[in-house]
Amino acid sequence: MKALVDMFLFLFKSKYRRKRTATAAAAADLALLALVLASVAYCEPESCKDVECVNGVCLNGTCLCHDGWQGKLCQYCGGKVKLNGTSGYISDGIGNYSTDVKCSWLIEAGNSTNSTIRLHFEEFITECGWDHLYIYDGDSVHSPLLGVYSGLMYSKDYSLHSVPEIVAHSGFVLLHFYSDIAYNLSGFNISYSLNTCPSTTSSKECSGHGICIDSVCTCDAQFTGEACHIPICPNKCTASNGVCDQEQHRCICNPKYKGDDCSQVAEHGYWEVIKTNDFIPQGSASHTAVVWQDSMYIVGGESFKKGHMLYVYDFNGHVWETPHVISKTAPTIRYGHSSVLFGDKIYVYGGVKEDGVVCNELWAYDISAKSWENVTVNTGSCESTLMHIGFTNQDLCGPLRSAGHTATLVPPSIISPSTSSGSGGKLVTERMIVLFGHSPTYGFLNFVQEYYFGTREWAVVKTKGYPVKGGYGHSAVWDFVTERILVYGGYVSMSPLQSALSSNLYAYDPYTHTWYLMSNGPSGRFLHSGSMLEPLGGLMLIYGGNIHNETGINLVPSSGQCYTAQPLLYDTYCDSWTQMTLPSNLFTSLMRFGHSAITFEKSMYIYGGFNGQMLNDILKFTPGNCSSNNMITNCLNSRHFGVKCMWDNEKGICLPFSEIPPTTPSLDFEMTYSRCPEESKSQVREIYIQCNHQTTCESCVHTHRCGWCPLSNSCVHDIEQCTANKEDIPYSIERPITSGYQCIKDNTDIRCNHLHSCQSCVTHTGCFWDSKLDVHMCRPNNYSIPYELKSPVVCESICDHYTECTNCTKDECIWCQNNERCIDKNAYTSSFPYGQCREWTTDAHRCRASPGNSQCNYYKTCVDCRDDPECGWCDDGSGTGLGSCMAGGNTPPQSCSQNKWYFTHCPTCQCNGHSTCMNNTDVCIHPCSNNTEGQNCETCIKGFYGNPVNGGECKECRCNNQGNHCNQENGKCYCTTKGIIGDNCEKCDTNNHYLGDPSNHGSCFYDLTIDYQFTFNLSKKDDLRFTQINFQNSPSKSDVDADFSITCSVMAKMNITVRSAYGPEKMLMPLQNCTNFRTRFLKSEYMFGTDSNMSLTTFYVYVYDFKPPLWIQISFSQYPKLNLQQFFITFSSCFLLLLLVAAILWKLKQKYDMYRRRQRMFVEMEQMASRPFSVVEMEIEKRNTVHGNQIPTISVSNNLRKRKIDVPNPVALEPCAGNKAAVLTLLVRQPTGNDRYTPHGYSGLAIASALVVVGNVQQSKTNGIDNGSSPLPGKEDVRWTGRGLKASQHPSEARI
Repeated sequence: MKALVDMFLFLFKSKYRRKRTATAAAAADLALLALVLASVAYCEPESCKDVECVNGVCLNGTCLCHDGWQGKLCQYCGGKVKLNGTSGYISDGIGNYSTDVKCSWLIEAGNSTNSTIRLHFEEFITECGWDHLYIYDGDSVHSPLLGVYSGLMYSKDYSLHSVPEIVAHSGFVLLHFYSDIAYNLSGFNISYSLNTCPSTTSSKECSGHGICIDSVCTCDAQFTGEACHIPICPNKCTASNGVCDQEQHRCICNPKYKGDDCSQVAEHGYWEVIKTNDFIPQGSASHTAVVWQDSMYIVGGESFKKGHMLYVYDFNGHVWETPHVISKTAPTIRYGHSSVLFGDKIYVYGGVKEDGVVCNELWAYDISAKSWENVTVNTGSCESTLMHIGFTNQDLCGPLRSAGHTATLVPPSIISPSTSSGSGGKLVTERMIVLFGHSPTYGFLNFVQEYYFGTREWAVVKTKGYPVKGGYGHSAVWDFVTERILVYGGYVSMSPLQSALSSNLYAYDPYTHTWYLMSNGPSGRFLHSGSMLEPLGGLMLIYGGNIHNETGINLVPSSGQCYTAQPLLYDTYCDSWTQMTLPSNLFTSLMRFGHSAITFEKSMYIYGGFNGQMLNDILKFTPGNCSSNNMITNCLNSRHFGVKCMWDNEKGICLPFSEIPPTTPSLDFEMTYSRCPEESKSQVREIYIQCNHQTTCESCVHTHRCGWCPLSNSCVHDIEQCTANKEDIPYSIERPITSGYQCIKDNTDIRCNHLHSCQSCVTHTGCFWDSKLDVHMCRPNNYSIPYELKSPVVCESICDHYTECTNCTKDECIWCQNNERCIDKNAYTSSFPYGQCREWTTDAHRCRASPGNSQCNYYKTCVDCRDDPECGWCDDGSGTGLGSCMAGGNTPPQSCSQNKWYFTHCPTCQCNGHSTCMNNTDVCIHPCSNNTEGQNCETCIKGFYGNPVNGGECKECRCNNQGNHCNQENGKCYCTTKGIIGDNCEKCDTNNHYLGDPSNHGSCFYDLTIDYQFTFNLSKKDDLRFTQINFQNSPSKSDVDADFSITCSVMAKMNITVRSAYGPEKMLMPLQNCTNFRTRFLKSEYMFGTDSNMSLTTFYVYVYDFKPPLWIQISFSQYPKLNLQQFFITFSSCFLLLLLVAAILWKLKQKYDMYRRRQRMFVEMEQMASRPFSVVEMEIEKRNTVHGNQIPTISVSNNLRKRKIDVPNPVALEPCAGNKAAVLTLLVRQPTGNDRYTPHGYSGLAIASALVVVGNVQQSKTNGIDNGSSPLPGKEDVRWTGRGLKASQHPSEARI
């Protein structure tokens, strides 16, 4: 049945299921699932009817999982299992695998000699860099490691290897899968078989193109390769591009074509796989490669402890060799280091050694003498100049502990006076420039280090220009054209808690120590390679790399992709990127990271790398040429052929960039040669975006093709004009700043923000580490920050200094269990790029190994021991389950005999040494001895504590007779009486008013206050253990009876006792029911009150034999009888007093209202008096003299017919708040007494004002009334403001 389940899992997750139609696939899956369930359900009881145990059987509604499975439905892998069949399937389970899981499978070939075990990958998708599958060629984790698989490797039509297999030759293969606590993807499905032949498909041997004889494929006539998967003449030699040679089993290409199938045009550049003879070195990654004469030297590298420090490849003979070293001292093998060739010496700096230690060693290998030298550097000049260049820590003098950095050899040069401090030129000798990297002390490094070969001086350099972000795993290439180091990509720190891939391209001028930002690359990556195709060719080729960023943004299969083979070409002259297309029929693994790349005789060689396995192959790329391009467009766009071409406008020919004299570009040069293709709109847009992202002058002017506008504080394209049109700045147009000397402020703020560890921050004089924030950060050390907020000189301990798991996990660190290393949380990817950490934790409770001891000693049971792939169980032979966990594999360690060793399973009887099993079963005989109980005698009985697992002892709980049991781990008693506390129930909870002495069969009592009702709610989780609660009260009034009442929500018993001041405690009411109880204690029977501060009588109430949750209401009261005379006198007095208070308040209110009216009047008068004055010029008409009794008449104009009356115009209208009223001011002519002029001494004019309502004029009907006396017949002077009408503020439309 188990084989049937395995078959189901295989078909459920295999790629062949996905090739069927959806309907057919669903039908087949359902039918197969029904078959599996039917095979296990025929004997299931009714309780298992709806339980589907995928990899187990159901018993009483619960799934009992088979070995190697776990989960509620046994749907996830777990533990360790041994497989003995000649073929089978391995899977993580149905659906996504579980988080925080460890699964191991040991496949054994049996007794057959020279057996091979072949694993074929059908599907593999895990979280890149965090969830790994380890494959060992042997029976333990100490066996040779074949591969570490992680990320997207095989899915549907996607395959990282042309033959998706891996082979073990030891007769055993151990697979171990670890998933961390974060994300989970769809997992893997693997088939295995013994002594079979390689194949691209698990359904056919030899890929269906041959027969298998003794595990070796004998291919058909038309195929070759180890799996018969390569046609001898692929693609029929691409029509007429070549002919198929049947004897040599390959295509004979025409001179114009290259490649296995003659599909690559030689003039356009071509790729090929170099075939080597005889010896091939162990594959490696993060090694270095240098070229000396006709040989390539491979130095170091991670090879899973299989390789050597040095290998040599002869380009002419296509052979490998391991040089014989004659020196007595030599460096241990390492990876993540750097190497440069100077003269005939290879200088090797830094890296990670086999024990995981990041070193700062500098070694020199003399190729001629074949000897190593441990170089001692000179730091004298560095120590004297360190403070002057902005650093504070003397430890920066000398090589830093670093890995993942780069070293570049810079040729000598004479610095012109404009870039040096002297009056004449300054000669700078050859030196090694070390850039970036990751240090366990300073984190991701932004530093630039220099080493001078002649004087052996080592120094840290103060740089300027663009504020760069240093990182790990970038590439660095010396460009002879621009005389700068081009630095691309890497894994950089974005904040103290986050890192990410970078697609930035920096250019570093080593002669002026200046950084520049060039155009960003198409995609971020790290652990890639970078190389100039020709020294003066003007093209840099970026190949491979790890392209995984952060999981969780979009959990699709592509989110697990680690590897890439996409080549990128960078034109150093035009500052532009081009993507290159790889041929599809190279029949090798192209995707990789951690490889090396060098240039030899105008061809680029790529060696090794990692893609789940350590690689040792060589890829070769030969660039094309320019002569075949006879048009300017094709010439300038030939970069994707691996060659930089320029068009000669005068001769009309295409020339390689390397053949043009290296002169400074001038107007004549631009007229003669066309160097760059026309930029697309997207490329121009990217330049604008890159410029707009710069926020400071220094970062802007050191970004290629950007300029700074100081008036607007913005960064623009350098072809634009700076414009300013603000209120405080007059409109102007000027050219942007493009030189750093014109910038006023430096980049101290940004440089400090790029330092993400305390140690790196405090090494800069202009920065300090702010630990007061929630997220600690580096800030500029300016005077606006209070002194008390600035950090101390000494930072907290770094993660690398911790040697124990418990100390490591207390800080922001990660502890690697198998390596016993403590690293920063921000540095996991850079510390273990190839899955070297088999399990990690940040939780102190998961710490296992103590320094110097095996982590297997931590496990106390066989089940826990079995889950760890490094450990096995050694039984003591007593048949009781006693034993010890030891490091080992299927083969036991020397201290344990074979018949007592258990690696993939446990002994049948597991009674922890406290019982034996009956009749060779796994059922322990009960009762267990030594005060233990449980199915496997794994717990202590009630009243005892301890860990009885694997022979542990159970100790008696000492609870002072106030409790029946205690905590199983620490023995802390669970007191059964509320108010009694202490590890041994030895004291009362006085903080909560419990008094008494629980020793000597005493107890604790809650002290009840007289005349108050108390409610006790015993329903919390910690209250469930209580079975008793006690109360006490001492009535204080000697002349009043004491009333007692209690109510309990559940059934409980109660005893009431009494004790006099000098007598013993006596029982009053035993075995009472406290559900609802009341009684009275008479003053005539008891002496209440106190005497000399001593209570004369105290009552004790014991409530017991209850089961929480419950609540209790209890009270003691001494209320006197009611005096009616006193009551009525008190009531009347209070009532009269209330009336008096009400009268006083009414008077106060009247006074206050009058005061407010006066204040409003004063405010109005002040507003009237504070109106502004103005000067008005008036032209007064001459008044006609009235003769005799003639009555003056009013002249009415024709405008009256237009609903406009002739009224005097005011000189001012001052709106009030709300614009609904206003103060109207008029000039009024005074009477002259029928004279022509005003009498002498009078002005004849007066100012009048009135408060008017602002509104619109609304005509009303006359309703038949004749208004003959009005100058406007039939109309009334009615004005109003209606809804929807706009209020007018014209003076003539205001009414009083």
